[in-house]
This record gives sequence, structure tokens and C-alpha cells, in this order.
Amino acid sequence: MLRASAAVIALLLIAAVPSFATPAAPEMSVLIQRISQALGGADGGRVVLEKQGQFEFVFRRTIRDSITRKELTADHRYVFVADGQERLDIRMKKGEGTDSAVVLNGDAAWVIAEGEAHDIDPATADSRLREFAPERLFSVPLSLATDGRQILGDAALTVAGRVDESGQSRFVLVGKDSEGNETARLEVDARNYLPLEVAFQSRSGEVVYRYGDYREVADGLVVPFEREFLRNGIRVSRTEVTRLGFRAGEDLDRFDRSVVKLKALKPSK
Repeated sequence: MLRASAAVIALLLIAAVPSFATPAAPEMSVLIQRISQALGGADGGRVVLEKQGQFEFVFRRTIRDSITRKELTADHRYVFVADGQERLDIRMKKGEGTDSAVVLNGDAAWVIAEGEAHDIDPATADSRLREFAPERLFSVPLSLATDGRQILGDAALTVAGRVDESGQSRFVLVGKDSEGNETARLEVDARNYLPLEVAFQSRSGEVVYRYGDYREVADGLVVPFEREFLRNGIRVSRTEVTRLGFRAGEDLDRFDRSVVKLKALKPSK
């Protein structure tokens, strides 16, 4: 069962970013309700994903290598089937790297690379796969749909006001500590009440998540097809979704350990 993780609450609890806003924003209770409804409501978001017996998630991800400072780009396809089958395929598009696949099939798991399959611990494989699942990559908007009142309430956020910049209008929600310093920030599109930015302070510095290009891929499931992750003002990664669909396709040999050929990533129709 998918659950709103503690990281989601922490993400809204600890931030240190400058304050700027103008008045003219709804009250907090009204904003919470509208944010939840915009994202699918109490029966939407992660609840919709939870009900799916299978899905296919295809996206392109660009990351900044922490050592070389160069960008690496790769296409990903994450397939989930409820009977204990998961697979993540990665195909390099830019930069140095190896095409690969991580496969979990019940109690067995393996990695495919360079024409060979190597067994790995199933728990390790599951942990690795879940890092790329939509409920992990988009945990904030998916959880705000169902648990917005609790999450934002626990974060003790208040409405700071409305900001108009570069033709875009946003509502700004902030949390403050006992000394009046900001401890959390959430920015929401004033037109449609969809989250655009969340910032918080981690051990490695200021972290910012930015979301855009929201689409309703199923009744009650509204997902941002663009996601950026920044640390201390530097973009660490960018994710662009190609497809999120509730059919995993008919490629049955993808869970066959003897098949080690890595095919091109083409989303199922």
C-alpha cells in the first residue's frame, strides 16, 4: 500500500528561503481544499495508483554528475505488475554510461548489462526500483491530493500572500519557527492551485523541487510531467515524463532471466 512518507512532511517542514509576497490570497483552509481538489482530491493521487494492478512509466532524466560536473541523459522505463514483477530499463542518450535493466520477479532479482544477467538481492532490487517509481518521484503532489490537510497542518504553514512575477501569479505558503524565521515554503499556481515549487533545508544545503506541465492521466490522478531538483541553486536533475499508463504491455520475456538482450525503449500503446 502506498503511503505518504515522512520525507513528504519533512519536505514541507524545514526550509530557509527569502520571504516575498503581496496580499490578496485565500485563507489557508480554502487553499488546502483547492490544492487537494486540483490534484484529484481525497480519492485521487496516490490512491489511484494504489488501485492499479499494473502500470508503465516512461521518462527521460538528465542528471549532473557530482564528480565530473557533466550532464548525463538517459531514457527510463519502469514497469510494475502487482503479482511481484517489476523492471526498470535505462538507456543512455548523452554522456558515459551503460545500458542496463534491473528486474524483480517474485523471489528472484537480477541486473542485465553488457549481454549478461547477474543475480542480486531481491530487497536491494526492490529498493532500487522504487527510487524511480512515480509515487517516489512525485511524492509531494500525489500526497497533497489525499493528505493535504494533514501534511500542511503538521507543517504549520500559513498564507504569506500572492506573488506576481514574469506573467505568473503564485500563492506562497510559509512556516516559521518560534523566532519568526521561515522553516518551510510551498508555492502554488494562483490560476489552478497546482504546486509549482517546494523548498527545504537538508544536511547538504537548500533543496528545491519544481513541478510543471501537469496532466490528468486518469480520473483523479494529476501528475506533473516535468520535475526539477536543485541543491544550493544548482540543478541536480531534470525529469521529463513521456508516458504514464495503466497497461504494462505484452512483452512477457522481460521477466525471463535467460533473455539478456536489451531492446529499445518504446512505450506500449
